[in-house]
Amino acid sequence: MPAPDRPPLHLQATAGQALTIVLDAQPAAGLLWRAPAAPSGCHLVADGQVAGGAGDGSAVQQRFLFTSTGAGTHTLKFLLQRPWGDAPEAVQPVLVDVR
Repeated sequence: MPAPDRPPLHLQATAGQALTIVLDAQPAAGLLWRAPAAPSGCHLVADGQVAGGAGDGSAVQQRFLFTSTGAGTHTLKFLLQRPWGDAPEAVQPVLVDVR
Protein backbone atom coordinates (compact mmCIF):
# COMPACT_ATOMS: atom_id res chain seq x y z
CA MET A 1 0.00 0.00 0.00
CA PRO A 2 1.48 3.39 -0.96
CA ALA A 3 2.16 5.95 1.75
CA PRO A 4 -0.62 8.49 2.16
CA ASP A 5 0.08 12.01 0.96
CA ARG A 6 -0.64 14.63 3.57
CA PRO A 7 -2.26 17.90 2.50
CA PRO A 8 0.39 20.09 0.86
CA LEU A 9 2.03 22.92 2.77
CA HIS A 10 2.10 26.16 0.76
CA LEU A 11 5.05 28.42 1.57
CA GLN A 12 6.49 31.60 0.08
CA ALA A 13 10.16 32.45 -0.13
CA THR A 14 12.37 35.22 -1.45
CA ALA A 15 15.06 34.33 -3.98
CA GLY A 16 18.49 34.12 -2.35
CA GLN A 17 17.11 33.98 1.20
CA ALA A 18 16.78 30.82 3.30
CA LEU A 19 13.30 29.52 4.09
CA THR A 20 12.91 27.30 7.16
CA ILE A 21 10.62 24.29 6.67
CA VAL A 22 9.46 22.67 9.94
CA LEU A 23 7.89 19.19 10.05
CA ASP A 24 6.69 17.21 13.09
CA ALA A 25 8.53 13.89 13.49
CA GLN A 26 8.26 10.97 15.92
CA PRO A 27 11.81 9.84 16.72
CA ALA A 28 10.69 7.69 19.67
CA ALA A 29 8.85 5.56 17.10
CA GLY A 30 11.82 5.74 14.71
CA LEU A 31 9.96 8.03 12.29
CA LEU A 32 12.02 10.87 10.84
CA TRP A 33 11.62 12.99 7.72
CA ARG A 34 13.91 12.44 4.74
CA ALA A 35 14.43 15.44 2.49
CA PRO A 36 14.18 15.07 -1.28
CA ALA A 37 16.95 16.08 -3.62
CA ALA A 38 16.96 19.84 -4.17
CA PRO A 39 15.59 21.05 -7.51
CA SER A 40 18.01 22.60 -9.97
CA GLY A 41 19.12 26.05 -8.80
CA CYS A 42 18.08 25.30 -5.21
CA HIS A 43 19.74 24.14 -2.01
CA LEU A 44 18.02 22.04 0.69
CA VAL A 45 19.72 20.93 3.91
CA ALA A 46 18.70 19.55 7.29
CA ASP A 47 18.99 22.17 10.04
CA GLY A 48 18.56 20.05 13.16
CA GLN A 49 15.71 19.25 15.48
CA VAL A 50 13.87 21.06 18.27
CA ALA A 51 11.57 19.66 20.94
CA GLY A 52 7.94 19.71 19.94
CA GLY A 53 6.64 19.05 23.46
CA ALA A 54 7.65 18.31 27.03
CA GLY A 55 8.69 14.94 28.45
CA ASP A 56 10.35 11.78 27.25
CA GLY A 57 9.07 10.43 23.96
CA SER A 58 7.54 13.76 22.95
CA ALA A 59 7.37 14.85 19.35
CA VAL A 60 10.28 16.56 17.67
CA GLN A 61 10.20 19.19 14.96
CA GLN A 62 12.74 18.66 12.20
CA ARG A 63 14.00 21.79 10.46
CA PHE A 64 15.18 22.09 6.87
CA LEU A 65 16.60 25.15 5.10
CA PHE A 66 15.56 25.76 1.50
CA THR A 67 17.20 28.39 -0.74
CA SER A 68 16.51 29.15 -4.40
CA THR A 69 18.66 31.34 -6.62
CA GLY A 70 15.72 32.50 -8.72
CA ALA A 71 11.95 32.92 -8.85
CA GLY A 72 9.68 29.97 -9.55
CA THR A 73 7.52 27.32 -7.95
CA HIS A 74 9.02 24.15 -6.50
CA THR A 75 7.39 21.00 -5.15
CA LEU A 76 9.35 19.14 -2.47
CA LYS A 77 8.17 15.72 -1.25
CA PHE A 78 9.46 14.80 2.20
CA LEU A 79 9.19 11.14 3.30
CA LEU A 80 8.41 10.12 6.89
CA GLN A 81 10.04 6.76 7.48
CA ARG A 82 12.13 4.59 9.74
CA PRO A 83 15.81 4.22 8.77
CA TRP A 84 15.40 0.44 8.63
CA GLY A 85 12.11 0.51 6.71
CA ASP A 86 11.65 0.34 2.97
CA ALA A 87 8.36 2.19 2.62
CA PRO A 88 7.51 5.64 3.98
CA GLU A 89 4.69 6.02 6.50
CA ALA A 90 3.66 9.36 4.97
CA VAL A 91 4.57 11.83 2.24
CA GLN A 92 4.51 15.57 2.96
CA PRO A 93 4.37 17.71 -0.20
CA VAL A 94 5.71 21.25 0.31
CA LEU A 95 4.97 23.78 -2.44
CA VAL A 96 7.36 26.73 -2.35
CA ASP A 97 6.59 29.85 -4.36
CA VAL A 98 9.84 31.81 -4.75
CA ARG A 99 9.62 35.50 -5.66
